[in-house]
Amino acid sequence: MSETRDSQELGLNTANPTTLVVDLNCAFASIEQQHDPSLRGRPLAIAAYATDAATIVSSSREARDLGIKTGMRVFEAKAICPGILVREPNPPLYRAASDRLIEIMERHTPDVLRMSIDEASMNLSGTPDLVKLGPEGVGLAIKRSIREEIGECVTCSVGVSTSIWMAKQASNLDKRDGLQRIDHTNLVSVFRRLQLTDLSGIADATANRLRRAGIQTPEQFLRATPDRLRLVGMHSEVARGWSMRLRGFEVSGFESTRRKSYSHSHVLARATASQADLEELLMRLSDMVGRRLRAAGRRGSVVSVGVVYRPEAGHFSKQSTLAKPISTGDEIYQAALKLLAARDPRRLVGTLGVGLAGLNDGEDGQLDLFAAAARPRNERLEAAVDKIRDRFGEDAVQRSRLLGRAPVVRDRIAFGNTGHPDESRRPGDE
Repeated sequence: MSETRDSQELGLNTANPTTLVVDLNCAFASIEQQHDPSLRGRPLAIAAYATDAATIVSSSREARDLGIKTGMRVFEAKAICPGILVREPNPPLYRAASDRLIEIMERHTPDVLRMSIDEASMNLSGTPDLVKLGPEGVGLAIKRSIREEIGECVTCSVGVSTSIWMAKQASNLDKRDGLQRIDHTNLVSVFRRLQLTDLSGIADATANRLRRAGIQTPEQFLRATPDRLRLVGMHSEVARGWSMRLRGFEVSGFESTRRKSYSHSHVLARATASQADLEELLMRLSDMVGRRLRAAGRRGSVVSVGVVYRPEAGHFSKQSTLAKPISTGDEIYQAALKLLAARDPRRLVGTLGVGLAGLNDGEDGQLDLFAAAARPRNERLEAAVDKIRDRFGEDAVQRSRLLGRAPVVRDRIAFGNTGHPDESRRPGDE
């Protein structure tokens, strides 16, 4: 009775849920365990690099039960479990599992959105399976197909609700092969069990601002008026969006917030001041940034280079704004190379990064009169190379200058993307 009264007073979305979010549990680690039976049942960490200082990007259920989490350093994990197994990422393996997940979901509805490499949403509105199976039935069917087609080691959490954001909250309620539903009949009671930072999109900084305004819990956040949220510092449109989102309504634009920049950086195993080595590394990094841009259909006009010196902790960074937006690896490299020339050539470089900001959609960029004929051909060529690298890895095709060189920068998947993303999320959400 209380939930019914709350539903009416708060104006919650009372529609029957048709949205599911499917999130693979311990994704990278469980996919590795499925691929290599010798890893099953053992504490396993997938780390960005094979060094003790590297960050863990995924850990197996056995490791998590010991307290080893995403975002830890390898040396911290070894302090907890000296015998933990550590592996570097295998992106093609993870992409294959991600693609299979999408195929499984598309059997139930054509309306599937890949949110990250291990998470996707689906809308069952108007589908026969919504009537035949119901949303929970579809969730169970997806779980069965994952076990049969991806592997018994790979499980998923399924959230059911009236919007993507709320379905994601539901999927987070049980990260051990769970299936949970949030609707107007239980939304308030679910919020009473959560902390502010349990809500997707609420990081520590935002939670602290809310607390300073007297909003201590998700339930208080739900009951806060837009006027009160504006007092926290939220713009009126943002405040209105949160009010709708917390009530179970789909809010356009929030779930598809676009990146403001793309970047890649690399920590060198051995610091160097060699211009030739740094140029080759910069070329690889520029290529990787370029292909992520093209996959998202975007270009950028602000190029940046960052350097961390070793053994001291000093750093150098520089950026420049170009006359017209770019997207190819060679264009990024040529611009970044000019910026790199301003570094101190006497100091050893331990980390090198390159980025591109000032983004717009690819078709928005104006081609100058004389480049108009050449650029489309160059972009088609790089797009073809992208497809080869997507399938066979970052070093399947290389520039002639890099042939025979060690693959310094390996194929990587950042948190919450598919290798060429337009979405991001906080570490630890996996």
